[in-house]
Amino acid sequence: MMAPTPVAAKEGGMTRLAGRKKPIMLFRAKQPERVKMKKYALALILASFAGMAFAQFSLDLETGLAFFGYNDMRIPNLESGRILSFTDELESKPKMFGRANLHYQITPRHEISLLASPFTSEPSGEPSAAVEFMGRTYAAREWIYAVYKFNSYRLQYLYRFEKQNIGIRALGVSLKVRDALISLENKSAGYTEKTDLGVVPLIGFEFGYDLSEELALLLKGEALASPYGRAEDILLALVYDLNGTYSLYAGYRFLEGGSDIEEVYTFANINYLSLGTRINF
Repeated sequence: MMAPTPVAAKEGGMTRLAGRKKPIMLFRAKQPERVKMKKYALALILASFAGMAFAQFSLDLETGLAFFGYNDMRIPNLESGRILSFTDELESKPKMFGRANLHYQITPRHEISLLASPFTSEPSGEPSAAVEFMGRTYAAREWIYAVYKFNSYRLQYLYRFEKQNIGIRALGVSLKVRDALISLENKSAGYTEKTDLGVVPLIGFEFGYDLSEELALLLKGEALASPYGRAEDILLALVYDLNGTYSLYAGYRFLEGGSDIEEVYTFANINYLSLGTRINF
């Protein structure tokens, strides 16, 4: 005699067969929240890897000839003292320079960079009148050996706009670390120096004009002014793209600025005839 066929019955969205103790699931319940969270986390990880896949490094290496337009100082900045010109009263010879700028483009819109730009000049000569410097008097017509050091290190963030044939390419902000030193030395007064280490905010910009697929005119720089001083570092250059990995540029860089506060008065203009290359990694 054949056994009776079990009768199907529905209970709470599940179908069970009569005579069986455990229900058989004929469809899946809604996904738990933790599964959704795992999917969101996976999407974020994939997005991060996509950003890393775009991100790229590039390196600017620049050299050339640097010479002063002017270089004046009065330390301390007292009205009873006088301003010494390193260019008019002493001899400041042109010199070679070097600077390096490492860029990290996180996405097509966001870029950060680190700049190292050391510079030291050694003027010398006979001042036309006595100079008060750091509590000592350097007599007129006595040979002075001077050192003017202005090392600049910068961290910059740029937001890049959609590239057009001509127009503003990027805007951003920078933090400039200024490592400066001025010293004087002669036989009578001996050696003394004034050092300064400070941080200055700057506004960055970049303007471009594509003359052809390979050749472009570039105007870029950083600048800011206040009642106590100013700083500008601006480059005008022609850029030639060799193959997408290497490019060359040549132009003129204008660096100017200084401070006018109770402790110091110092302003300088350095002109650079620049030749550089960019390497995209």
